[in-house]
Amino acid sequence: MRGIWAGLGAALMVVGLAATAWAQDGLQRFEKELKPQLELKSFTYKTGTAVGTSGFVLTDVVAVVPADPATGDKESTVRIERIAVDALDFDRLKKDAKDDEAPRFAKLKIEGMTGDDEMFKTLAGYGIPKVPVDITLDYEIDGKDKVLTLRTLELNLRGQSKITVALVVDGISDKSSAMDDGKLRTASLAIDDTGLIAQVLPAMAKEEKTEPQEIADTALMMLAGFATEQGAPTLKALDAVASFIADWKAPKGPLALGLKPTETAGLDDIDKIMKPNALVELFGFSATYPGTKPGAAKAGPGK
Repeated sequence: MRGIWAGLGAALMVVGLAATAWAQDGLQRFEKELKPQLELKSFTYKTGTAVGTSGFVLTDVVAVVPADPATGDKESTVRIERIAVDALDFDRLKKDAKDDEAPRFAKLKIEGMTGDDEMFKTLAGYGIPKVPVDITLDYEIDGKDKVLTLRTLELNLRGQSKITVALVVDGISDKSSAMDDGKLRTASLAIDDTGLIAQVLPAMAKEEKTEPQEIADTALMMLAGFATEQGAPTLKALDAVASFIADWKAPKGPLALGLKPTETAGLDDIDKIMKPNALVELFGFSATYPGTKPGAAKAGPGK
């Protein structure tokens, strides 16, 4: 009897080792299942390392985008210092995946992305400087409970601005990307500007044949009109927003916005936003900014 169990155990071990050997790691799956689908002329990298069965790290990536009318019918090149993928839903991204099944998870970071002049010259017209860009994405869709959790979506223009978004939405299925039945549970937005707005606003003003300060003043006037009927809780949050807008030339720190609607609030309740304090009491709006000046929301421009 002991010999039978020993033989069975040895057989299971062999099967286990074989399965491990046959299993593809994250880098192999990327090369086989995803890379062939990239609509690029070429995609190369200096080093590639697997991270388990659904992750990988690539360094010194060079992607050549085919000629397109948007780039003057010329090829363009994108360079990326590092792509780090901790987890990716390969099954929902491969070629034979069903169209109505959204990728259930992704956790990745793209570091130091730059493009040649043909790729970035359009952005330059809007005052966006040519600097390395970092992108972070971490999300998960719980198909059973129908919950989308976006832990982080961050866009960082190095030395210019960083925008970070997080949210939780109920009613989102992994069987469809539609948001019609979604209901926001929480959301946050942080804007940490260190020079981008001061370049983008003048570019926008030039395009509209006006002055950048006039654009800021118009926003402050609209905010002041909305603030007229609001109570103290709402005004406290609006003061932060107004102060941030007024400091567009040199913000004194990040503006952090939040939403946490009540259980009864949904998209159908947007029309209630003008009611006194509904922004805070119904939609759970909050805002903080280190340079907040009390009374800024009602004061309007030039105060």
